[in-house]
Amino acid sequence: MAQETNAVNEAVELVKEAQKPSAFNLADVIKERGYPTKEVTIYTDAESAFTLVDLEDKMNAMTEDSDEYKKLEAEAEKLAEVVSGSKLTFLMRGVGQGIVEVITDKADRMFKKPDAKEDDYAADWFKFYVTSLVAANIVKVTNADGSVDEKHYEYEEMLEIRNHLPADSWGLLVDTMQKLTLATGYFKGLTDAGFLPRS
Repeated sequence: MAQETNAVNEAVELVKEAQKPSAFNLADVIKERGYPTKEVTIYTDAESAFTLVDLEDKMNAMTEDSDEYKKLEAEAEKLAEVVSGSKLTFLMRGVGQGIVEVITDKADRMFKKPDAKEDDYAADWFKFYVTSLVAANIVKVTNADGSVDEKHYEYEEMLEIRNHLPADSWGLLVDTMQKLTLATGYFKGLTDAGFLPRS
């Protein structure tokens, strides 16, 4: 009986100890935590996608029971499979101000003219800045077969990807990066809406 009482008392003490506020490492808490993430799906086979849209436009002008409609429908189904096979899903996560500043400084050193005004940025500066930020936001990429690429991309590699992606697909990645990394006021919006205490 005494052993059981001791075991219960030890358990109670462990629970009390676990509930006490404890020290924490601020750097560990902040680093790579708390940034928003988002999955973005793009398709790389622009030619097949264009043909598929063209077929669908033709089909919309026909009656569904016509022979021509059925022929186009069969073609459309095959093309849809081809387009689906070019699917890439990007998991993106926002990055901290430190990374934004490193990329900005590097862009300034590489592309900004010494006599340029503060807001006078060249097209090459913007290309480097935006492409590097997109690269920094990519956590992993999954293809249509489920294979995963978790490589960290540098500017040159991301630029090559940018140059080969359809414009709307690249635009979607840029838009997501802007929302995850460059948009501000997440916490202010939550506080204003009453979800977080104003303290």
